[in-house]
Amino acid sequence: MDPSPLTRSRRFGPSFRSLLLIVVLIGAGYLLARYYDRQEQQEVAASDLDQLVVALRENRNRLEVYRLSGKVITKRETRGGPGDILKGEMTVRQPWSVSYFVNMGDLGLDDYVWDERTRTLLVRAPAVRPEVPNIDESRQVVAYDGPLITRDMQTELRAGVARGARQQAAAEAAKAENMAAATRAAREAIARNLQAPLRAAGLGDVTVVVRAPTDGQQSDGERWDVSRSIAEVLAERAGSR
Repeated sequence: MDPSPLTRSRRFGPSFRSLLLIVVLIGAGYLLARYYDRQEQQEVAASDLDQLVVALRENRNRLEVYRLSGKVITKRETRGGPGDILKGEMTVRQPWSVSYFVNMGDLGLDDYVWDERTRTLLVRAPAVRPEVPNIDESRQVVAYDGPLITRDMQTELRAGVARGARQQAAAEAAKAENMAAATRAAREAIARNLQAPLRAAGLGDVTVVVRAPTDGQQSDGERWDVSRSIAEVLAERAGSR
């Protein structure tokens, strides 16, 4: 005779409940492990972000990114002597150089975006600025033209030549093609400059992508538009505490 339903319930009930309890415990253990794994990932990400902030705040140097040099020929003339009867000319050929800089101190945390998934640091770079030209007067080649050039005339000619040389060198440095070359060099220089403090902060290999103010919409443009800056992430984290 088959056992009654009540007998079957008593026979298999405890085993079923034990199996159910085991399944529940396994599931709870899995969910708990996932929870702690997520917590650990968040702590690691927060730790990376904090290390990143320290590295970026320490890196506030003024960075030379490019240098341009050449030679300039400047010609000036003047008059002097009694009744300005004397006429003199001065032609000077001399080397010049201009350094281009970016000031890392101009960057704030709102100019950085940290992509934890790809470990990429996006940087909105400051504008490149050329310095005042350096004119190497020690290597001048000077030619005078005139029957007689007084000392006052020489002083005036030299002052005019110096102003003209600086103006010509500054105009050359400000040309679009030279500014573009300096901007390209700035991207590479900024990326190199950031790598050392990032490694020193214990962040390991980080890809640094630099975007200049003159850059148009690029392949990473959408990424910039939708990503939050480090400053925004920190503000959100502070607000959630």
